[in-house]
Amino acid sequence: MKKISPMISLVAAVLLLAGLIAPAPALAAKAAPGPSVGYVDRQQVFNSYPGIQDLLRQIQSMREAAQKDYDARSKDLSPGERKALSDTIAREEAQREDALMKPVGDKIEASIKAVAGEKGLPAIVDAGIIVYGGVDITADVIAKVKQ
Repeated sequence: MKKISPMISLVAAVLLLAGLIAPAPALAAKAAPGPSVGYVDRQQVFNSYPGIQDLLRQIQSMREAAQKDYDARSKDLSPGERKALSDTIAREEAQREDALMKPVGDKIEASIKAVAGEKGLPAIVDAGIIVYGGVDITADVIAKVKQ
């Protein structure tokens, strides 16, 4: 076997190292324009939603009415019939609540997407999972929801 001279080995190592390091500044420059992840505190946005307290009170009233309905209708039923009645009332109640809450969720989601687009953020996550970095868009989403 032929021996490779130390000079050729050194030149090869330098070229290899230069090839590995050279792309790093170019990649850093591409990533430098700004953050690519935003975060939002959805609970804070929900609590700031216009009229949300009235809506929650309406849902609570509906639940109380459903409980009274169950109590009145289940007096003379067997345990199996009570379970079936309870399931039916619960399913109907969930549908009514979903119908009331869907517009709220839709508007919050649309507001998050709009703010993300305005800020050029391709990804938005919940504030509860952020440890470091990112852009907080909560205040902007609340402002958009209130429009």
